[in-house]
Amino acid sequence: MSKSQQLPKLLSNIFTRISYKISFSNKKINSELLPIDALKTDVKNELLFITTSNVEKVFSELSTRKFSYAIMQKYGDRIFLQLIMKTLTDFLNQQYGTKVKLNSLNVKNSLYVKTLLSDSEIIFKLPFYTILDSKAPDFLLKFYPVYTYASENFIEALLDNLIIAIGNCVIYNIALKLSSLSAFRQTLYRTKFLSIRNFEQYKNNLIWQAQVSAYITVPISCYSSQYTLLVLRTTGICSKTVYANRSRYLNSLTNTSLVTVTAIEFKDFIVGRLEELIYFLSVTLRFTLTNVIGQFIGLIWRGVIDGLKNKNNDYLS
Repeated sequence: MSKSQQLPKLLSNIFTRISYKISFSNKKINSELLPIDALKTDVKNELLFITTSNVEKVFSELSTRKFSYAIMQKYGDRIFLQLIMKTLTDFLNQQYGTKVKLNSLNVKNSLYVKTLLSDSEIIFKLPFYTILDSKAPDFLLKFYPVYTYASENFIEALLDNLIIAIGNCVIYNIALKLSSLSAFRQTLYRTKFLSIRNFEQYKNNLIWQAQVSAYITVPISCYSSQYTLLVLRTTGICSKTVYANRSRYLNSLTNTSLVTVTAIEFKDFIVGRLEELIYFLSVTLRFTLTNVIGQFIGLIWRGVIDGLKNKNNDYLS
């Protein structure tokens, strides 16, 4: 079977399995707060189905075009943003039966989207490269030598992560831009979030988590050469941390994010020196106890014995 015939079959197999898992991935396994956690079960499934369908269309169309690898390299971020906007629009239209559209510039400038776009190399582009070639240079650059090629299961995990990331991005922007409309809360969210107070708390938690992720979690992961995949399982959504060489992303961090990396370096330096100091003090203390104090106690004990001997001698004489 030629490569041009293998690609559609590979895509079909993977996306069929993903669609199957979505129907059962309602239980929360990971402890991290996800924007989609607030959705009703049927609404959450619908969002993930729409996202899956749109991702499959984009990847299928790109894979049949000439110079698709070069297109993804050059226009990947633009295609990714268009995919997010299309999924957002399709989801809102499906829920309300009428055209509801958010301003694309506002969506692009949201912190959540900025974080996704800054890491699009591994979130969006890499799954496509591995579909074209399981030993794509970009894949090996990130995961070799822990992974020498992208297995079908690994490609599926990358696509799971992409779909969940887009779904979270859609709900994050809806929560921030349309939260004042009670009709949206009644249609999309679980009963717990019908209360304005609970919903505002949920929204504030999302904003805080986005800040922590952008300026702390992601820089630490890059510095530690790690990447956390959100994976769909029939038992729910879980997280899986894998090795990933992210030096390219590390070099592009903003000054704010670099503060986190500097703090980690300082912490590692201080902890290392403290461990050395504690070890030195413990060795010194042990030497002091076993030698100096031990000899001192020995001298006192010898003096006591000598004193007793002298007293006995005096008594006998």
